[in-house]
Amino acid sequence: MIIETDILIVGGGPAGATLAKYLSNSNVKNILIQRNLNFKKPCGGGIRLDAFTDFALDTSLIKKYVDTILLVYKAKTVHVDISQTPIAVVERKEFDGYLRAEAQKSGTTLYEAAFVSLEIFDGYVISTIKKEDEYLQIKSNYLIAADGVNSKIRKIINGESVPSNLTQYTNITSEHYEVCEFHFGKKVAGEYYAWAFPHADGTNIGTLAEYDRSYINNLRDSLAIEEQSKVLSYKIPHFKNPLFYKQRVFFVGDSASQVLPFTYEGIYYAMHSAKILSEVLIAKQEPSEYEKLWNQKYYKKFTTLLKLQNIFLMNNFMIFIMMRLFQNRHVQKQILNLWLGKKEVEINFSFFIKALKRFIFSQ
Repeated sequence: MIIETDILIVGGGPAGATLAKYLSNSNVKNILIQRNLNFKKPCGGGIRLDAFTDFALDTSLIKKYVDTILLVYKAKTVHVDISQTPIAVVERKEFDGYLRAEAQKSGTTLYEAAFVSLEIFDGYVISTIKKEDEYLQIKSNYLIAADGVNSKIRKIINGESVPSNLTQYTNITSEHYEVCEFHFGKKVAGEYYAWAFPHADGTNIGTLAEYDRSYINNLRDSLAIEEQSKVLSYKIPHFKNPLFYKQRVFFVGDSASQVLPFTYEGIYYAMHSAKILSEVLIAKQEPSEYEKLWNQKYYKKFTTLLKLQNIFLMNNFMIFIMMRLFQNRHVQKQILNLWLGKKEVEINFSFFIKALKRFIFSQ
């Protein structure tokens, strides 16, 4: 038996569920599959507060609000006020389930099933899924890969894994942070950063320093955390080699590498990317319009933050420079406008060079 639908979406996280809801609201028949409806993604759960307005989300999902960020390097701490554009903290299992339920209310068919394989034909795709002990085939005009950082579909279609870093993290129930802390330096973060974020059930700490457990142990020591909770691992995608469309398959969210550089923020951009894709599919535009529209809205923001990441996290000396620059309120304003602002912001790199010169010659 072959089930027919306009769109098959693989992956019921923020990207897949948001896309499904928009399609259903416009009477585009779609099926959404999620391997495990009780899956809890290992994620801090931070999302820009304005997403709740953008997508008319239920604010009762918010567990905490964050209006301050601390940048920490050795003994130096810089406070960054984000009270004008605060971050909301959600519990991912509840949040993702809510988004899928909203899609179902709009008309999406939801299956708890695993994606197995696909065949691409002229004008349609045949996908095989496993639902409980039964194999089903689904014929769709397009297939949507919203299957995350471990995207099986990207491996099949493009012969590659999603570019990513393995993180080490743990949830601390005995500590309840109210601010987001970004920790820098080789000892705790390697070439990236470590974090201590408010979490729905306490505090989530972790590091992007990949396989070596010494980094998260050093972080735990620097935070004076005595609780010996289990250290786990998961991958965070990089904005590298983004993939939008190939052979009747669209990619969205983590599987497309649509994760903001430097902060590695994914939920907000997964949902907005899904909205862009929905507009292309509903209007039956050429598939290339998806990448074109996404680039118009986000390419400059993503590439600029990637440049800043490469500059400031180059080595410990540049981290020291970054900390000094962030004490300048004009620098903070530019970065916050780029990161959390709605409008496209052009970073004035000459301003950073001048500020750097003033710092060097003042020593």
